[in-house]
Amino acid sequence: MTQPARSVLSEFWSPLCALGSHGPAGPNAQICLSVFGASIVPERPRLLAVLWKTNYTHDLVTETGTLAITVLAEGQEGLLAPLGLRSGREGPKLDGLEYRLTPEGDPVFAGGAGWLRGRVLERFDLGDATAFIVAVAETGTGSGRPLRWQDAQAAVGAEFLERWAEKSARDRAAAAEAMRWLPMEG
Repeated sequence: MTQPARSVLSEFWSPLCALGSHGPAGPNAQICLSVFGASIVPERPRLLAVLWKTNYTHDLVTETGTLAITVLAEGQEGLLAPLGLRSGREGPKLDGLEYRLTPEGDPVFAGGAGWLRGRVLERFDLGDATAFIVAVAETGTGSGRPLRWQDAQAAVGAEFLERWAEKSARDRAAAAEAMRWLPMEG
C-alpha cells in the first residue's frame, strides 16, 4: 500500500519525543513518534508508547520498566540526529547533550515543551514493536511549542533527511518481516 507524501496517516503521529531509559551502561534515549494519551482519568494518567524492537531503548524499557519522555519543542531539531540516527549499542549517544536524570536514572532533556517520567504497567507484542502502557508518575512543564515531524523536516536540512530516509528504509524492511499483519491472500 503506497501512501502519498502527506498522508492522512501522518496526522496520527504524536509530537516528536525523546524517550529514554537506563541500563548498566547508563542512560540512553531515542526519537519517538508514537506516544499517545491512554487515560481519561486525570488522577491516573497513562500513555501508550510504541517502541520498535530493533531500538536499544526498547530493550532498556523492557528490562527496567521505567522511562522518561521529553516532548521536544520547536528549536530542538538539533537532538534529532544524535538521538535518531545512531544506536546506543554503538556507545554512549548522550555525550555532549544537556539532560538530567530522573530518580530512576532515565534522561530528561533540557529545553523541551514538557516532560514526564513513568513506569510500565503492561506490554503488548506487535511483532516488530512493543506497545507499552505507561503509568505517569510525574510531569513537568517546559517552554515552547511541541515540535512536529512535518515542521522539523523543514529545519533539519537535506543531509539529515537523506540519512533519516536510509535508516527508515532499513527499519521498515525489518519491521515488515516481523510485524503482525493481515494474512496474505493468495
